[in-house]
Formats: sequence, C-alpha cells, structure tokens
Amino acid sequence: MSIITLTTDLGYRDPYLAIVKAKLLSSKLTPHIIDLSCDIKENTISDAAFILKNALPYFPEGTIHLVAVKFIADRSKLSKASAVDNSRYLITKYKNQYIVSPDTGLFTLLDAGFKEPVFQIYYEGDNKHHFFLKDIFVDTALHLLELKKPEEIAALTDDYYKAFQFESYVDGKILRGKGIYVDDFGNIITNITRERFEEVVGKRNFSVTLPGRHINRFHTTYDDVKFGTPLILFNSFGYLEVAVNGQSAFNLLCPRDIGSNFDFTLLIEFYD
Repeated sequence: MSIITLTTDLGYRDPYLAIVKAKLLSSKLTPHIIDLSCDIKENTISDAAFILKNALPYFPEGTIHLVAVKFIADRSKLSKASAVDNSRYLITKYKNQYIVSPDTGLFTLLDAGFKEPVFQIYYEGDNKHHFFLKDIFVDTALHLLELKKPEEIAALTDDYYKAFQFESYVDGKILRGKGIYVDDFGNIITNITRERFEEVVGKRNFSVTLPGRHINRFHTTYDDVKFGTPLILFNSFGYLEVAVNGQSAFNLLCPRDIGSNFDFTLLIEFYD
C-alpha cells in the first residue's frame, strides 16, 4: 500500500486541501492519503516537526511525508549564514521514509544528529511558489511512488537550513525544560523525556512548582486527580506533560501576555 501523509497549515475551511488530494488521487497510482496534521498554526515549524517525529515510527517503510509549512520570519533579523530560503524545496530519506519539505530546518528539528543525504528539487516557474504543495510536492510524491530516484528530479546539497530545539539541561539541583508543543486539549508537552528524567533525577525526591501548586509525583492518567487539578505525567510519546484534568493547562497555567510566543519553562527541583 502506497501512503502519502500531509502536514500543512491549509486547514479545512478552504478548498486547497481537497484540490491537493484530488490531484494525487487522479494519478494512476491512487495512493492512500492520510492527514497527519493540516491545521498547523502560524507557520510553526517546531509543531510540524514534533508531529512528524512522533508519527514516523507508526508508518511503514516507503511512506512519503509532505510537510507543506514554510518558515515565516523577519529576514532583516536573520544572519546570512542562517537565512531561510522559502524558494528551496528538499527531499530526504529518513528512517526509510521520504520527507519532502521547504528549506525550513525541519530535518534537524526531527533529529539533532541528522546526517542523511538531502536533495534540492528542480522546478520551473516562479508561479509554482504560490501553491507549492499542489504544483511541486504532488509531482515529487508521484515520482517517488513510481520508485524513481530523487536524483532524477533533484540535486544533492549540503547547503540547507539547520535549526535545533532547545534542550533540557541541569542547573545545580534543578532540571530545566521548556514546553515544546500544546495539543488541542491544552496539554503542555515539554522537552523533558522519561529517559532524561530517570538519568538526572532517578529515584530521588523532586518538586515541580506550578502556579498555586507544588507537584512531587507523576500520575499515569488524567483521571487520577480531581477535575480542574493540575498534574504531570509521561505521555505516550515519552515526554513529560503538564495537564489539568478536564481543562486546558495552557489557558490556566501560561501567562496571559505571552501572545503567540509560547514560552513555558518547567523547573524540576530534586533532592535526596
């Protein structure tokens, strides 16, 4: 079975997503199309990377992932060395699955040690930028579905943007982490993994301070606490998650003035 996944910011109100699917399904290859996430907000590449990274293990080899989210930034604030080029589109094969993406730093967000070959896609016509998912990515996906090589439509390159997630770190007797993703339930997923916690804290006592509450134990489900009560747990992806049973942790625990700049810091103080 040929699978193509879509990760986009197109949403479902407009016809754009349906047009992309119609073009894919009109080919003789008739792939199975899965919306991985088509409601990425505000061109948040880190959200797209989080979603794709944690979905990859569940897809079979040969799956093609089209990630049609561009990095929007004030170019005057980017150095020449780190500038994002939204006119470049890339292919790589990672964990035996293809990923097609604009040059956004996605590959190194998936894996800080990313070393796989990367190819820049050939295309003609500047008008294709306007709807690049339809006019560039669909043709690329169909090419790959025919088991043709990326080299036939792209050139090998090592000149692509590299972005990296903020990593958790230890400061004395404190493990510091940050929120990296907020799901639709308002749960705040941090960059502290179960492995990292066990490595640093282990069996020692610990305390997490949230607004109006100190937490010193993990729960296994949201229903372990009363409605409206904050809790922490390791989610199914293995990340430390801050939640509120039946309510949005993001709305209740994050400062009201952060706007679109999500910056949630989590401090775990540990002691013997």
